[in-house]
Amino acid sequence: MFRRIVVAYDDSPQARRALERAILLARNHGTQLITVVVEAHRPHHAATMGEVEMEMVVEERAFRPWLAAARAFTEEYGVQVTVELGVGPAARELVRAAEKVHADLIVLGRRGRRVPWVPRLRSTARQVSRRASCPVLVVQQLSGALRGLS
Repeated sequence: MFRRIVVAYDDSPQARRALERAILLARNHGTQLITVVVEAHRPHHAATMGEVEMEMVVEERAFRPWLAAARAFTEEYGVQVTVELGVGPAARELVRAAEKVHADLIVLGRRGRRVPWVPRLRSTARQVSRRASCPVLVVQQLSGALRGLS
């Protein structure tokens, strides 16, 4: 059914649930799984190029454990994963990654924050849903779908 699934990952509980759901879909359909980790900001007013490079190194170190965890989790269930790194707004980078690989589905977790003074249009899930040219699966609840599959 799905040949390529892009899944957003940031090592949050919501992202782990989204990855779990994507693994389940990929495992059942022999699908290529592409995990996208987005670095949402860069220093805008760095005094030197060295400061920008140093921040990039620090943030890359922060991503390594996330990527290792995602790879280990997918390999545990016999699914191969490719990792893409994006820089910029998360919604834009997820849609861009999906278009780049001609994804059939984007999977992401929903934070579930309902703060009355923040417009709903700012949610990454909502923005991805509006911009993506493929279906988007927003995982909202703890699924436990992989229990007993290993």
